[in-house]
This record gives sequence, C-alpha cells and structure tokens, in this order.
Amino acid sequence: MPESSGYKWHEIEDLPPDLESLRDREMEALFEAWLAERGNFDAADVKSFNDRLKREWAIETGIIEDVYTLDRGITQTLIERGIDSAYIPHDSTNRDPELVARTIQAHAEVLDGLFDFVTGQRSLSVGYIRELHAALLRYVSKITVIDQFGKTFETEFEKGQYKRLPNSPTKPDGAIHEYCPPEHTAAEMDRLVELHRRHDETKVSAHIEAAWLHHAFTQIHPFQDGNGRVARALASLVFIKAGFFPLVVTRDDRIRYIDALEAADAGSLSELTALFGRIQKRSLTKAIGNVADIRPGDTVEEALKVTRNLLVNTGRIIPVEYLGAKTVAAQLLARAQDRLNQMRGTLTHDISRVDNAFAFSVALMDACSPEELRSLASLLSYDPNAAGCLGARVLLLKAGTASSRITMIAHSLGPAFRGLVAFAAYFTRGDGQVIPLSDDVFRITYNENVNDVVRRFIPWLEKALINGLAEWRRTLA
Repeated sequence: MPESSGYKWHEIEDLPPDLESLRDREMEALFEAWLAERGNFDAADVKSFNDRLKREWAIETGIIEDVYTLDRGITQTLIERGIDSAYIPHDSTNRDPELVARTIQAHAEVLDGLFDFVTGQRSLSVGYIRELHAALLRYVSKITVIDQFGKTFETEFEKGQYKRLPNSPTKPDGAIHEYCPPEHTAAEMDRLVELHRRHDETKVSAHIEAAWLHHAFTQIHPFQDGNGRVARALASLVFIKAGFFPLVVTRDDRIRYIDALEAADAGSLSELTALFGRIQKRSLTKAIGNVADIRPGDTVEEALKVTRNLLVNTGRIIPVEYLGAKTVAAQLLARAQDRLNQMRGTLTHDISRVDNAFAFSVALMDACSPEELRSLASLLSYDPNAAGCLGARVLLLKAGTASSRITMIAHSLGPAFRGLVAFAAYFTRGDGQVIPLSDDVFRITYNENVNDVVRRFIPWLEKALINGLAEWRRTLA
C-alpha cells in the first residue's frame, strides 16, 4: 500500500495579514475587568490563586505529553496543598511517585523562572529556549529514537541541545508529519526568535502571538524530545509578559488542542488563537470570581472601602457600576427569546401543521437548574453561580411522547456577583442528559459597550441554535 503523504515541512511563516479577525474581544474585556479589580484584592489571596494556577500548569503540561498519568483527585490535592510525593499513592499514577513529584516540581520551577525572566526585562533568545528545555526535562536521562533506516534504539538524552536525528512521527495511517530537518534547525530557530522580536515591537495581541510562537516552534521541533512542554512554556511567557496568566492546557483540552494545531499546520491559526483565548478567559474568570478581599485596612478610608468590598464579595450588595452587566444580559435574553419564537413559528408552520404529534413552545424561566449548571460546569470548565440566575429562555421540542429542550441561560460567575455574566446554551434530551451547544460560555463584563457585546453575541447565538437543532435531529433518527 502506498505511503500517505502527510505533512511536508516548510520554513516557518510570519503572522497572517488579517490579525483583526483573530482578536478575542471577550478576553480583552475580561482582562480589563481583572486589571480594574486586582487592586481591590488582598495580595496574599492573589498570590495563593497564582500559586494554585502554577501548580496546575506544572502538573497538566506533563499529563498532556503522557510523561505520567495522575488521577484527577490527586491532581486537585497537589494543586491545593503543594507538590509532594507523599500525596501521590502508587495506584494513582503509572510512574514512580517520587519521580513524578520531582518532574512536576521541575516544571513549576521553570514557570517561576518565566516570571523572573519577564521581571528582568530579558529578550527571548535561542540560548534561553535551550535553558528552558534543559530545566523542563531535568529528570530525563534516556530516550528512544528512530534512525534514518527505521531502526529503533535507546540513546542518552542531550538536554538543551538541538536534535541530531530526524524526529518526524509516523501516524497510524502511515502518513509522516515532517518537522524541520536537523541541518536546518539552528537557522529556523534564529528566524523564530527574530520574528518574535518584531512582533514584540509591534505589540501583537498576546493570545495571537502566543499561538503563533507555539505553533512555529512545534513546526521546527528543535529538540529530540520534550518540544510540547517547551512550546507551552513559550506561550505562557508571552501571556505573562502581557500581564495575563500562564497558559494552562489541561487533559480536558487535549483533543481541541491537537485539532487546533493540525488546523494551524493546514494554514489557519484561528482555532489555536481561539483555544488560547478560551483558556485565558477561564483563568481570568476564576481569578475575578474567586479571589476575595478581607483585609482590615490601614486607614478609615481604606477600611470603608474594604467593608464595601466584603459586602460585594459575599453577595450582600451589587455595586452600581456592575449593574450594567445585568442590563446588557436582559437585552441579550430578549434577543434570544425573539430568535426562539421565530424558530417556534417556523417549526409549527412546517411540522406541527401537518403532524400534530409534534408541538413547539417557548418558556421563560427565572431560576436556573443547579443540576444542569453543575453538568455544564464540568463539561465546559467554568464556575457558574446558580443563585445568580438572570433568567433562561427555553424552546420546548415535543415529538410524540419524547420531549427535548434547547435552553439559553444567563447567570453570574463565581461565588459573588462581580459584574461578570455568562450565557450558556445547552440541549437536554428526554433522559435528562445535558449537552453543551458551544465550546465555551459567552461572557460579558460590566465595562463593555452594549453594541460590541451584541455584535459578538449574535453569531454565538446562531451557532448554538444550529447545534441545538442538530442534537434534536439525532433524537429523531
């Protein structure tokens, strides 16, 4: 059988010309909200949040690469309590717990080094990238490689050194994904750093530059092994330098992550920029929603401000400036209701009129279902607040004795209302199974212009409704 052609290596390319189309305005608005809120938070609480996020990054960057496995429960313990082999039972991982803990700690130290690197105002260089590689793979001594004759053998691992042999993988269908040949690696890495320097000077948006740098680096694949971890460290470096959080790609992101990289290989960076934006929004939302300020205050004025913030954090009051998010959410709910009514009218005319076993109606709900929100939270990795429900609009789909629902729901995020609102779209089958109708929730902040929000919301709503109808058709098949 002839061998599949696969991906053919070519020199790395610069950014696409239309950067405006890759912008993530929702992420930008969340970032502005975080900057506005950060000064109100206790420094110790912010540090605690950052430390947990760093540990999550350190753990997940190894899991993504199959360096080790780790149970979710133990992962959460390590995130909350710290990296210690004593917390890792032998049956929770496929490697020696002591080695797993040391490897994760090495990852964590590299991430700390990225913050130090940014603080020191150093410029990215090939030398620093080699340092990252050596530090991330500190505890790797041997690797398995394939020579030009297809022979597999084990060899000493050279940390921080460019590859000496090709490292292009063969896929299950026989296709070869070609990475940069060893003889061109040094020149391509020099070009990578130079292009990044130019992007830095022109202030390319962080999530766009992070996606470009990550993908360009993986096209080169300059080291014999460990390139994925270095790529995520470089992407995190871009985000940290811009004031964002490290890029935490988790095991739950893995399929979308691989698909986005393959789309970038095919010439489209949009899926990877969207994924990186979505991951960053996840961190920003957690930070804004979960970090509370309970400082005593050093002056009367500061104590008054802290008292007001405490009431906000506990949900006792809603600041006037936050009410804008609720006003915008009400407008979006009205648009969703109008669209669902249009759909109901079309379905009734085209289907119910000829077969009354089918019935369609639109319902308005004031409360959120905690069970359904918990299911969504698990599937989409976000933090809904069922008590902060702003309303839901539901299209009921009845086919004989079977009933399904398409739900558009608005609710606040985090333990208290901080001017962040999420719209979630999901399909509920007759057996109660909840199926998200979008890759992520739609977020709005209190400081966004309503016209900008509406422009973002309409295509999100339409795509969610298209997915909802597709799910309903599956129940009819």
